Amino acid sequence: MQALKISTLMPSEGVLALHELHRSYASLAEFQLELPGLLQQGSLIEDCLVLTRELGILEPLTGEHIPPEAIELQGPNLRESIVGNGLLSRNRAMLRVLERAYGSLITLKRQDIYLVEALSGFAQWLRRQLGEDRLTCSEYLDEAELYSSDLLHQNLCDLSFADASFDLVLCNELFEHVNNLELAFQEIARVLRPGGKLVATCPMAFGQRKSIVKAIHNAETGEAELLGEAEFHGDPIRPERGSLVYQIPGWELLDQLEAAGFSKAVIHHEVAWKHGVLGYDLPGVLVIEGRR
Repeated sequence: MQALKISTLMPSEGVLALHELHRSYASLAEFQLELPGLLQQGSLIEDCLVLTRELGILEPLTGEHIPPEAIELQGPNLRESIVGNGLLSRNRAMLRVLERAYGSLITLKRQDIYLVEALSGFAQWLRRQLGEDRLTCSEYLDEAELYSSDLLHQNLCDLSFADASFDLVLCNELFEHVNNLELAFQEIARVLRPGGKLVATCPMAFGQRKSIVKAIHNAETGEAELLGEAEFHGDPIRPERGSLVYQIPGWELLDQLEAAGFSKAVIHHEVAWKHGVLGYDLPGVLVIEGRR
């Protein structure tokens, strides 16, 4: 117990550096220069977690302090854990990017926002903070196991919205499940207004340019053709089966965004134990940002 107290009161210089750290990369080459150091920082994650668990979390954008007893850990992959107010580590990483882009909740409330999810803790948090007047949420309901007429159905590869409908599109953990990612990026660019933003997270093959392709969509049959063992991720709409993974995007994602019509695309690396933003292999979370 005494050792834990000392660790909390006297964190190492390396741990202190990770209390709030942000980097942005426009290419794999930039990221690779720092990757060895980032992986070395990954060894400090457990020490950072001690501080988060003892001091609590300062929620981005709201500034609300979430006490340690209100934080829940849901597994060793901290990117998908450290739950507070319904938000995961990767959700708060996205909020950090939004905080720098918009400055405050007041400014964010003035944006027309499309969130490509409707049932998650993140969706509920946004509704509480922003209201629903300028927030549109949807789910992809084809072959859904759970269905509600209240849910808006949208296919990211064929959105029903008019051109230039939104100032901001938010997309959490979906790109790996899209069967035509280039077309999805074109659709997102189409519905964004000039100067609008896409902010997103997804699992990434962060050490390589090419994506890891796991399945291909057959346009003639409408079926997925597997290139190996099928991989499924959890999905609130499909709790039994989950959602099939088509690819784990690599850094070519940035080129795909620019080809789709984004003027600039970067990947942020967000680390902040004081905000409850910690990762797994990397010390933090990668967040994709594209500007129309």
